[in-house]
Amino acid sequence: EFVAREPSRAKAVLSAAFERGLVLLSCGLYGNVIRLLPPLTLTDAEADEGLSILEEALVAAGSAD
Repeated sequence: EFVAREPSRAKAVLSAAFERGLVLLSCGLYGNVIRLLPPLTLTDAEADEGLSILEEALVAAGSAD
């Protein structure tokens, strides 16, 4: 759960996702919110791949702490 005002954690997830080919955005007053902006033409397979990459990025960013 991302409730802390720690933009460094969000940046770590964004960086790990980008390294794996997934582009995400950070936003929010403190830069600690991660936004997903999938296209309307997103297929189920693409959604599954994107979520898998996001999961890997979350794990990688969490283990970097």
